[in-house]
Amino acid sequence: MGTAAFSTLAIDAHLWRNAEWARKKGLFAEVHLNSEGMEESIARLTETLIHSNPEAMAEMKKVFWKGTEDWDTLLMERAAISGRLVVSAFTRNAIAHFKKKKK
Repeated sequence: MGTAAFSTLAIDAHLWRNAEWARKKGLFAEVHLNSEGMEESIARLTETLIHSNPEAMAEMKKVFWKGTEDWDTLLMERAAISGRLVVSAFTRNAIAHFKKKKK
């Protein structure tokens, strides 16, 4: 999922996006109508992976995760931002307003 799709989810959080939207944006690789279809897909992927070259898989993972070396720091920084925002006056007021609506 790219930055544009993530931004859409974050900014328009009040709008519902279905599984097909998420698949098209790269959040899901596949969407299944039922658990049987999902189980078949998992079995097929598992079979492919267990017969793959382990060294090649390890090298591909390095490529896939390139640019994430600072994630430990980045996740802590962003968690701090979330923590600060969740206890802000704006958030408290929004939660209070939401609670009043539910009554």
